[in-house]
Amino acid sequence: MQERGRRDLLVLALALVTATAACSGSGTPAGKGHPATGSPLTPAALPAPRVTLAEAERELAGFLGAQEVLSRATPRQDADDRNMLEQTDDGQAALAQVALNGPAGTSPPHYTWGRPQLLVPRAQRSPFWFAAVVNRTDPAGEVRPAVLTLIKYAGERWTLSSASLLAPGTRIPEVAEDAEGYATALDYEDTSVEISPRLMAPLHATSAEEGTEGFTAGLIEAGPHTTGYADEIAANRLGYKKEDCLGYDSIFAASNYPVYALRTVGGGALVTYSLVRTTTVTSKVEPCAEILVPPDAKRLVKERRAPKELRTVELQQYVSTVPAKNSGRPAKIIGYLGGITKVFVS
Repeated sequence: MQERGRRDLLVLALALVTATAACSGSGTPAGKGHPATGSPLTPAALPAPRVTLAEAERELAGFLGAQEVLSRATPRQDADDRNMLEQTDDGQAALAQVALNGPAGTSPPHYTWGRPQLLVPRAQRSPFWFAAVVNRTDPAGEVRPAVLTLIKYAGERWTLSSASLLAPGTRIPEVAEDAEGYATALDYEDTSVEISPRLMAPLHATSAEEGTEGFTAGLIEAGPHTTGYADEIAANRLGYKKEDCLGYDSIFAASNYPVYALRTVGGGALVTYSLVRTTTVTSKVEPCAEILVPPDAKRLVKERRAPKELRTVELQQYVSTVPAKNSGRPAKIIGYLGGITKVFVS
């Protein structure tokens, strides 16, 4: 019943978006955040940015530099971990807490960072934010482009709100910039793109659960983080069904963390958001087959087996591209970073 209710709300939201576009006439689709027609604004006519490129460059350099120093700290002190956590917020804080929750004496992974491409929106409301694309080199020497989003809540310092790694061989689309190099942030309800920023997360969640059979088929491109999850869930349900006493379920939902969106060249959007995946394995009768805690969750609980139920909660941070309205093309997942953040054993 809960799943059906969510599905009905999504269908209604999509119908409202379609109706809004239709009422705008046969010309360019209307929508908040859509750039005005006519001559571009000259630098003298542009409003002053709330966050300057210089400030963004300085704050990002300070954050990355501090992360490199703190991750190298030897011997490891509790204060080092506290300082690293204080530099994070929102979903990234949850992932950082897990990364630092290793065995005593272990250090977090040490990364080095390349030269960033800054994506700073000119017009925005508090809390202020900006994004950057920067190459991250891990301890094994693998280089992956990362999309970092920093945020500044009122009265607080800049912190890392979200981080995702682009899929191998993937690049972000060109972000639209004004004459001074500033990007355009899209409104939460922007309807000039195929999927508004607000709807991207719940539609992605539905695609991950229902796959090619769901009503989101064609709206979001098939891939490992969409239809791939649906295939995995279906296979796991069959596998656990062979054990007559075990039940399996896995559901996705949009998180309560911020959604960020920037206009791309051609009228599309680059959207950053996060999902929460909750997976449950339940023993229907006792005695039954063992329910083992998965390896990537062992650092979060003392137990290694669950007598009745095992529930894991995973935070997933994404970067997606959404095409312009009426383009006929699907949204695409291009970046991901996540992990299990909570485990419940009973």
